[in-house]
Amino acid sequence: MTSIPLQLVTGFLGSGKTTFLKNYLEEFSGSRRIGIIQNEFSEVNVDGHELRQENADFQILEVNNGSVFCVCLLGSFIGSLAAFTDQYQPDELILEASGMSDPLSIGQILQSPILKNKVYLDHVWCLVDALNFEKISSLQTRVNHQIRIADTIIVNKADLAENKSDAVVHRIKYLNPFASVIFTSFARIDFTGRKSVMKFFPSGEKAENNRPDLQSVVIKSNRKISPEKLDEFLKVIQTGCIRSKGYINLSSGIKVFLQGSFDRFTLQEVETFVAPTEFIVIGNFSGEQSHQKLFENLCIS
Repeated sequence: MTSIPLQLVTGFLGSGKTTFLKNYLEEFSGSRRIGIIQNEFSEVNVDGHELRQENADFQILEVNNGSVFCVCLLGSFIGSLAAFTDQYQPDELILEASGMSDPLSIGQILQSPILKNKVYLDHVWCLVDALNFEKISSLQTRVNHQIRIADTIIVNKADLAENKSDAVVHRIKYLNPFASVIFTSFARIDFTGRKSVMKFFPSGEKAENNRPDLQSVVIKSNRKISPEKLDEFLKVIQTGCIRSKGYINLSSGIKVFLQGSFDRFTLQEVETFVAPTEFIVIGNFSGEQSHQKLFENLCIS
């Protein structure tokens, strides 16, 4: 069997990785068999549901509740990827890494005995959230490693952070002077003419293989919430929130898709969602606060 190219997509929580994937599928779905590996830090994969709303032909392997680069999932993931490749036989693979991941061990994964003749690393994309880049210093090692192994760095949300562009580029070029840097919004780029993958990884550095010290909370409810009460809920969680994403049923009968990065939240009306409310909140939350209980208390009986 011919060795299959794998593209790695990294980027911190909320940087636009899933939007990038949707754009990629829009460009290439139908012309090749695409296999997507989607890695989610929490136990629920909201992004997988979002991708399935696209009118695109692809197969997906979901790996939830941790990073595929972490020792806790590494062994089982290698076996799952080999089985997925054998069963689906894609023309190319795209691995969307968890935003919390340290991807330095990608080489270890692809050089494992059962994968080294099946899959090779074709290109590494890293998405950077220009608006919130300065806020992620507490996870600096992971983010630095994401940038350092990239072939192409996509500085996303550039339209919202024009005054921060110079500082972001300076930091990126310091970490990785070899990568192409693209400024864009909504993760839209021209995919033609991408450069070849760098054949080296940072030496003298070790990947952070343990789970980061963050909490991942999945909130589920069969009840509906008013827009005013939802706004009240978001104001409470924004203090420690790094990322939020999922679907919410409003009391007006409207269903919305929630996306949030730090203290910035957006709500988009959706028509295809027919399930109960379910969304994820990831962040640094002190004490024993129960976001599930708070949300339920604000819902309509």
